[in-house]
Amino acid sequence: MTLDSPTVEVTIELADTFSIHSYNSDGSPRILTPKEIARFQTYLTLAQTYFTSLNIEFSILNSQFSILSHVPPGIGLASSAAIFSALACAYAELIREKNGIVLSNEQIGILARLGSGSAARSMYGGFVALGSENGIAVQIAPETHWPLHDIIVVPSLDEKKTGSTEGHALAHTSPLFKNRLQAIPRRMQECTDAILRKDFEKLQSMAEEDCLDMHRVMQTSSPPLRYLAPETHRVIKELKDLRNREHLAVLYTMDAGPTVHLVCTDDAVDAVKQFAHAQKDCTIFETKVGKGAKCRETVPC
Repeated sequence: MTLDSPTVEVTIELADTFSIHSYNSDGSPRILTPKEIARFQTYLTLAQTYFTSLNIEFSILNSQFSILSHVPPGIGLASSAAIFSALACAYAELIREKNGIVLSNEQIGILARLGSGSAARSMYGGFVALGSENGIAVQIAPETHWPLHDIIVVPSLDEKKTGSTEGHALAHTSPLFKNRLQAIPRRMQECTDAILRKDFEKLQSMAEEDCLDMHRVMQTSSPPLRYLAPETHRVIKELKDLRNREHLAVLYTMDAGPTVHLVCTDDAVDAVKQFAHAQKDCTIFETKVGKGAKCRETVPC
């Protein structure tokens, strides 16, 4: 599910040398680590190779980036997906301006995925799936199909020590990984069917089952990864109590981080917001299903 917020704004400019400037939501500079800078440089190299494979003469290795991110990094909010989908969208627009070549949505999705596996999904609005065989993002339904909300409870803004990319690389060391892979096609199909039918009960069942299974895999990998905090478990327990007591259409899910996503329907959103804001020492984001990445404007170079 693509969210309408928090957002990332990326500005790129072709230059004589590579440089990158990153800013927090309040406009203060965010100092990137050498590892983070190297990731962007690797992305440029991969993107350049991809353009060459498309017979596009367009050099991007010397680019200047400016990134203003309202998405806190490293807490399970897919900040990398937001950034690289924005970069892909911006480069596609530059190619259109400079070369007159219009990349297809599939090509832009591939360009985004070179930086983050999840970024291809962020190119589309609404509900999106990533193909297991070809890695191509496909929109299941537009954002107008089902007005779901995601009330996000963030227990801590501290960045996780092990990133998602490193976590994926360790997944195969878990004895539970094989069974997880076998279950994914069934879960994806059932989630897709639930979204198309607007069957919240089925969506809740599949989303929570898959989320807990993913974290069991991470907790049994070598070395084990424990992204969930005590506050995460407390929020889940209290959410279950609220859901059972008031019969609310709300589900919980967590990515690679302590953050709890409370996805709910219009009927439940007010109660879920009240619950979220009552959580002590937590940061809350009120979001809903939204549009995908887009190029806001082009400034002539």
